[in-house]
Formats: sequence, C-alpha cells, structure tokens
Amino acid sequence: MRAFLNPAAAMLTVVLSGCTTLYPPAPMKGHSPAPAGLAEELHQSVTHLAVTIGERNCYHPAKLTQAADWIEAQFHAMGYVTRRMPVAVPAGPPYFCGRQTVWNVEADKSGTDLKNEIVVIGAHYDSKVAMAHWHDDGPPLPQNPGTPGADDNASGVAGVLAVARLLKDRPLRRTVKFVAFVNEEPPFFQTCAMGSYAYARALAKENASQKCAGRKITGMISFEMLGYYARSDQAKRPFAVGVTGLTSEPDYLAFLGDLSSGDFSNACGEVFSRHAPIAVRVSRVPVIHPSIAWSDDWSFWQIHVPAFSATDTAFLRNDHYHDVSDTPDTLDYPKMADTVWGLRFVVETLGTVQRD
Repeated sequence: MRAFLNPAAAMLTVVLSGCTTLYPPAPMKGHSPAPAGLAEELHQSVTHLAVTIGERNCYHPAKLTQAADWIEAQFHAMGYVTRRMPVAVPAGPPYFCGRQTVWNVEADKSGTDLKNEIVVIGAHYDSKVAMAHWHDDGPPLPQNPGTPGADDNASGVAGVLAVARLLKDRPLRRTVKFVAFVNEEPPFFQTCAMGSYAYARALAKENASQKCAGRKITGMISFEMLGYYARSDQAKRPFAVGVTGLTSEPDYLAFLGDLSSGDFSNACGEVFSRHAPIAVRVSRVPVIHPSIAWSDDWSFWQIHVPAFSATDTAFLRNDHYHDVSDTPDTLDYPKMADTVWGLRFVVETLGTVQRD
C-alpha cells in the first residue's frame, strides 16, 4: 500500500469532508466460523512470499519473477485458467531500475448467465524498495534492505488466493477475475508502469472491443494489508485521524474508497458484517487531490469503475508499514482468517446477486 504524499494533509482532507460508516460484527450465532486450516494456509502463503522469496520488486527482478511464478502455480493447482499480462517499465527516472517487462497474473472464473459482467479481486505482490523515509516516493536505494512486505502486501495476495480456492467449485453468475498486480509500491504508484493501471486499461480496452456483448467491469476490490491487529505505539499514525471514524483500536477492517464508490463499498460492508466476527468501517473520501488514493483501487477509478481497498488501515495502525520489520511474525492469522472468510462472502455475493 502506498501512503499519501503528505499523510497529515491528506488526513485533514478526510476529517473535513470524508464519511465513515461502522458495520458491527456478525452475532456469534449468526455466522459460520472460518474453516479450520484457513489461518495456517494464510500463514504459509505470507511466509513464502515474505521469507522464502523476500523483498520483491523491479530492483530485485529475479525475486519478482519468483513471486509471479509461485502465485501462478497456486492458481493452476486450484484448476484456474491463468494468463500473464505484461507491464512495461521504461528506463530512467523515476524508476532507475532499467528497462524491463514485468507481469500481472490473472486467474479467470467464468460466470454463467452474467458472464460478461466482471468483478475484479486483486492484490499487489511487489514490496517496497528502500528509500530515505517510509513514505517517500524516491529516490530508490536498492543497495539498502527494503521491506519483506508481509502485511504489505503478502497478506493481500494470501487473501486473494484463499478466496479463489474457497470459491473455485462455487458456480457464480458473473465472471470473477482474481489478479496479482505488479508495481503498486513507489516509485511506480500512479504511473503508467503501475501494474493495476496497466491491467485496468487493458481490460477496459478488451471490454470496448466486445461492446456488443455488453462486457463491463461492475466493481473492483483491492485486498491491501489484511493481517495486522496488534496494539502498538502507532508512531506513523497522523495526529487526530480518529475523528474520521478510523479509530486507533485494532479491532476492525476498513473499506476505503472514493465518494463515487460509496454505494458499492457500503453494499459490500453490509454483506461482510453478516458473515465476519470483526467490524468493518466503510470510509468514502472525495478525491480532490491526486495524492488522495489508497492502492490499486485508484487505477479502477481512472476508468470509472467503483472500487475500494479492504485493509487493516496500514500506517494508521501498523508501525511496521514500509519497514524492514514488516515480517510474518507480526500478523494475527486467526483474525486474518476471520477477515478473509468475510471477504469470501462479499465476493460470492458480487458474483451472484443482481445489482441495479
């Protein structure tokens, strides 16, 4: 997840004009618990990406390729048809990693009677290169250790893989595309080399070429940091951000989007609250400055698709954000399993229920 260019100023914007709705957790007797083994599955996925592979970005291209290969293999093992979609990284500034081609990895679950209506569920698999400060956009310092990216964003990738597995045998009316995006972290964020931006534009172009079939993207969710629920000093948390409704208590998931995605994110919040034993806070923010953005959902706003990030709120809660200390042992896998279990029902609902 990419922090705001100026976190304090951006949060002031949220204070002045944002809106957050709290959906309480499902009653103890009102939902089925996360299946046994889900927490360990998530733990293993996070550990593989953050430890076995480690820092993965264009400054460590072999590691980035290793991550893409592993993710694609997981989808294949579930029986999904996959494709790799190229993302071109130009030479020179602001990247300074040399000209190269990197890859988004897509797994397709074709729908039935509404197969031309597409839901995108994605998470970025790269981790942030070292920079002078945790929220900097540059210059890259690849000679220094970057983050292993356990919460940011091996946890999101683990969540996408888990939901894909949980729904693999469930017929859905709409097509769901599970996607692992490359190049979300600085200095790629909000550039043409950002993986989700390249993917959103490519998918929109494909849909336009099949306009007569009514192909369209109905919504997108970015799984972005799902695993941190500990109490910490929260030194990176901007002052007074609690008045936004995004409290300092590590007892909720957040759905963070723009105002135009409000109906979509609220509908998803209602579904999540019926199935997960953890609260969700749905926050809608007016995008009045380019720095007001969360993650890969930004790319879908650019093509006018409702989208939001499902997140543990990153630097608002987790002081390991964008640091070498973002390791698997800092995450709470039972609570992460509860979160992913709730998201499973959100995705299933998006794939089956007719929307106006």
